Amino acid sequence: MTADEKTDPEEVDEAADVEQEEIAGILAVRNTVQSTAGQLIGHEFDGVSEISPTDDGWRAVVEVVERRAVPDTQDIIGRYEIELDTEATVHGYRRLDRYRRGDTTEFE
Repeated sequence: MTADEKTDPEEVDEAADVEQEEIAGILAVRNTVQSTAGQLIGHEFDGVSEISPTDDGWRAVVEVVERRAVPDTQDIIGRYEIELDTEATVHGYRRLDRYRRGDTTEFE
């Protein structure tokens, strides 16, 4: 092993702490959007499809059922972007698009 390949144990611990803080932040955002998306948007919450950091906090993309249908592959799903600050407080949202649940061509 060369000197360049050696790892400082303190650097490993610091990296692990930073990673745990980032995971905790993502989990806080996920919990916030799961508990508030349905009320905020006014439709049944279906799932979180994306969470990413921004310069001002967080951006989450959620899916809600805008219209139920039979069969359920014909449900109309709305994809919404929710903006949150660094404390996971919601500051706004907007609809990105709508699609039928069974229509996956857009995502392939």
